[in-house]
Amino acid sequence: MDKRIVNIYDYYKKGTEGFKIIFISVLSSFIYWTLNFISIEIFDFSITSYLLVSAYNIFPFVWTIITFPFIYNNPLDLIVTAMIIYFVEKIFKIYFNGQSFFKFFICGNLTGCLAFIISNVLSGQEYSFLGGSILGAYSCLFAIISYDPKMKISLFPIPYQMPLYVAGIVFLFFDIISLINFSELIGIFIARITAATFGFFYMKVFQKGNDFLELSIFNFKKFEKNMASYFNKLFKPKFKIEKNKQEKNKSNHTRPLSDEEFNSIKVKKQKQIDTILDKISKSGYDSLTKQEKEFLFNSSK
Repeated sequence: MDKRIVNIYDYYKKGTEGFKIIFISVLSSFIYWTLNFISIEIFDFSITSYLLVSAYNIFPFVWTIITFPFIYNNPLDLIVTAMIIYFVEKIFKIYFNGQSFFKFFICGNLTGCLAFIISNVLSGQEYSFLGGSILGAYSCLFAIISYDPKMKISLFPIPYQMPLYVAGIVFLFFDIISLINFSELIGIFIARITAATFGFFYMKVFQKGNDFLELSIFNFKKFEKNMASYFNKLFKPKFKIEKNKQEKNKSNHTRPLSDEEFNSIKVKKQKQIDTILDKISKSGYDSLTKQEKEFLFNSSK
């Protein structure tokens, strides 16, 4: 297996929850754009309805509730949402951990998605599609606005600081302008308002310790560990090295050393040898203790 793939996965493992969401979104969106382009050009058929949420295709394509947050219609939406997720996560994690961020993110996407479907059915916009993670970002943003609305932030490109709640007002203002110009976006507008409302009011409950959704959201860390186990098996060499019986018995009781552990032991051993040699040069061989003589003898083998 190419080491570059392994390195990319290692880089992914070290990232925050927000980084992992962005990473998956970029990867899945590029795959979607490529496959959708090929499908339209060759078969005159779009795969959009199989990945993005729409009121008319939610049944039987129920899995779109899971796939839509990571699929974007165009690169601009992906870039803007990725920037929002990045900065919102940094603010969110000043007060709470990554698992809480992920919980608000997932719940915001789900509640917003449900509102999108219902509003589109009622308004007759059944063929409108919902994609991207902006609903989750709204949920996390307004959760922090609920927790600390007067927190000072800098909003690009404005050169001075302002309260966090002003950022929320700015986002909602642009959403209203978009709705006025494009009335067919009513479903998306309602979805964003719903996600923001959920984040705002659920934070009121969450900060009191009444986390009633604790058991309904799967453990992200456990999911990552299962994925890591899968990739470790995938990248594990298939060939086996024959060993004699004694080595096999020994391997059953000892764990292979990593490169860092091996180098650390080697450096420590060399320092001990240098100390003994320095003692010999100053006081002679007879000044060594029995343990030092045995160590020096074994090291020379």
